[in-house]
Amino acid sequence: MSLRHRVALVAAAVAVASATPADAAMDVNTFLAKATVLKAKGPMALFSSDLSLLKHEAGLATAQISADKKARAAAHQPPLYCARDDERMGANEMLAGLAAIPPAERGMSLKEGFLRVIVKRYPCR
Repeated sequence: MSLRHRVALVAAAVAVASATPADAAMDVNTFLAKATVLKAKGPMALFSSDLSLLKHEAGLATAQISADKKARAAAHQPPLYCARDDERMGANEMLAGLAAIPPAERGMSLKEGFLRVIVKRYPCR
């Protein structure tokens, strides 16, 4: 095997080993830790790459929850929460809800954490 082929093989192996799986979601603990650091930065948080990361992760989680809600409705299953489509939870309220999750349980995915907060805020009665 030529040197060029070995270098290409090593580069490919490194790329595969360092790639993050698309379905590897951020957990609640990591999200809260990054959000706390950003809050401490105040206005300077706008220049942090973590801000766009957290927005992206939150967007993914909420999109998955919304898709699950629609799938449950299509399958004629009862909803997990009962919020109107026009009801929105603010970022501070969501962060407070996530922070209320016991630390020992914060290893759950962000989607699971968001869903727990939403179910508590918008229970079906």
